[in-house]
Amino acid sequence: MEPVTTITTAWTITKGVAEVSTKLYEFGKKIKDRDLKQQVDEILDQVRGLKHSASQLEDENRELRERLRFKSDEYEFRHPFYYHNSKPDQPLCPKCFASSVAAPMGEPGQDCSSQYRRCLVCQHVIQVASLPTRRPY
Repeated sequence: MEPVTTITTAWTITKGVAEVSTKLYEFGKKIKDRDLKQQVDEILDQVRGLKHSASQLEDENRELRERLRFKSDEYEFRHPFYYHNSKPDQPLCPKCFASSVAAPMGEPGQDCSSQYRRCLVCQHVIQVASLPTRRPY
């Protein structure tokens, strides 16, 4: 199932459960019989539980899709950085990438020495050019 279809389906289910819950609540307010009212309240509790479970499943599904995204062919590793295929000139921080965050690296020398790049998110610094060798005097 495509991500958009999955999200739409989850939203439709959640919306439907909310509507049923509201209708049951309104119906329960009109009932005078104590036993019937208790049964409606029990059904309402079950519907709320289902709504909560659906919400948790939706969150878990979103998280799993995000993890899979970082394991897909959308990214390429060129030492020492990862690159997204749609932005082949924008290096991504390997430290953040390991935490499933696509964080861009700054330009060489941006807030650091010209031989380094700094992550714009976690501030991790990575050497990208060799340091000049010093000649002995």
